[in-house]
Amino acid sequence: WLRGGNAHASAEGFSRAARGRGPRAGPSCGAALGGIMATDLLAACAGDGSDYDEDPEDANLGGRSIRLASLPPLPKRSPKYRSEPLMGICIVSVLSIMLVSVTQGVNAAASANSSSVVSDEARSQGASIQRVAVALIWAEAGIAVFSMFYLLLGNAGVIHRSEKTCYPIPREVEERLLQRRSLEGLKNIRGPGGSRTMGTYCVRCLVWRPPKDDGKVHHCNICQRCVRGFDHHCGVFGRCIVAANMPCFCAMIAMMFCGMATAMVAVTASGGVEASSER
Repeated sequence: WLRGGNAHASAEGFSRAARGRGPRAGPSCGAALGGIMATDLLAACAGDGSDYDEDPEDANLGGRSIRLASLPPLPKRSPKYRSEPLMGICIVSVLSIMLVSVTQGVNAAASANSSSVVSDEARSQGASIQRVAVALIWAEAGIAVFSMFYLLLGNAGVIHRSEKTCYPIPREVEERLLQRRSLEGLKNIRGPGGSRTMGTYCVRCLVWRPPKDDGKVHHCNICQRCVRGFDHHCGVFGRCIVAANMPCFCAMIAMMFCGMATAMVAVTASGGVEASSER
């Protein structure tokens, strides 16, 4: 319902020209924001960073003539938002099952093959290492799975619509919405100078974003949401990595290496016990 006819666009251009301003030209929707791409798990994380922040317009604030529930729906998410996480889910699931199975299997085999030839001290030491390894591998798998679900479902850093984030609506946006005209072509609108809450107004999410002094704020073209503390968009898990979920992201990668190390310790300990039995 926001789509307007050519008559509206012509009338707006004539009105702007009469005021000596001239029509404003919107930036290309495909402009790439350099420097967003970051090294990620399996080198498959890629940032998609088109945004409208190059030259935001100054705000001419309107009011609250449009109810929150009457605002247009949020932008539709990219198909990659649902397809990309499949890779991350497979990686975490397969690695967790494989490493737990190896550690648990080695422990079971060592217990079954324990011989009376092995000294009580060696048997006790090997059993202790195996028990610790089994406990660790389950804990590491649990942390990895929890971190994965938090990344996928947590919506960390997303700026949600509310009375506080949506109002006051910039006058130009408000006029177009009331006239049921498209917002396409508008740049993000710069808020009042010195404001701690109104940095720029996103004309796609229709929310005020905090100034960049509070951390990088970005509208992701895959997630189609504005997020605080943006670092990069992860192509493995299909979500934006931001300050709020960065600990889980790092923990999940760390658990992969910790799980591998735990499985290797379990295998080594089992091999030591078997060697003692053969001697």
